[in-house]
Amino acid sequence: MKKKLIIMIAALMLLTATGAFAFGIGLQFNGNANDLSNELGPAVTFKVDSIPLIWAVSWYIGDDTAIGLTGDYWIVNNKITNLGKAPLNWFIGVGFFANFLFADEFEFAGGLRVPVGLNMFLADGFFEPFIQIAPSFGLTFVPSLGTTSPFFPIAAGFRMWFK
Repeated sequence: MKKKLIIMIAALMLLTATGAFAFGIGLQFNGNANDLSNELGPAVTFKVDSIPLIWAVSWYIGDDTAIGLTGDYWIVNNKITNLGKAPLNWFIGVGFFANFLFADEFEFAGGLRVPVGLNMFLADGFFEPFIQIAPSFGLTFVPSLGTTSPFFPIAAGFRMWFK
């Protein structure tokens, strides 16, 4: 009973807080997004309009299971041109990644990334398709400390915006 009450209160708080800002949530398909397993897979992406932070949580289930978290801060998100009524933008930023591989032996790596890409807003700002590449480099922390090979994750996806 207490769990249900806590969940209902948390949901109510989230719903009232979302009225103060717009947020976008969507899916993206990743290629080479995880330096530990180098597999393809989906991710959920989330952004609020008031700050230029973009989050993504990815997962890969195959012979091994991998979970990844990225957080990017867009330094620039400028319009290139209009395609009809929709602005085409380019962006560049700086961010981090954290990758967890659950295989025969647990592995954890983290580091920095530099996302560069294109996005646009369609249907009066409701639908945002995007593509990006994010050169990444970092460290492996578990099972032993070392450097990761540089890798270049690519992503294509969309966010739907709710105001």
